[in-house]
Amino acid sequence: MEMSKTAIAALIFILMIAGINAVMYGIVRGVMRGGKDDPLLKMMKAMNPAQQKKEDEMEELRHTVQELSKGKDNRTGDSE
Repeated sequence: MEMSKTAIAALIFILMIAGINAVMYGIVRGVMRGGKDDPLLKMMKAMNPAQQKKEDEMEELRHTVQELSKGKDNRTGDSE
């Protein structure tokens, strides 16, 4: 009786480890697959979401500055 419980527990543990490994393999394969970015750079970006947030904020700021610059150019161009 105890042997079967131990065997079942060991089997469940082995299946859990195999499942986790399969999921990790899928994640790494997805990160490394295709794209123009370097796979290691892509992985580093995925590991550091705070850096991604900063880059998104900077991109938004650049976009806003460009919009304001276009508006300013249009106003000065009309008055000349």
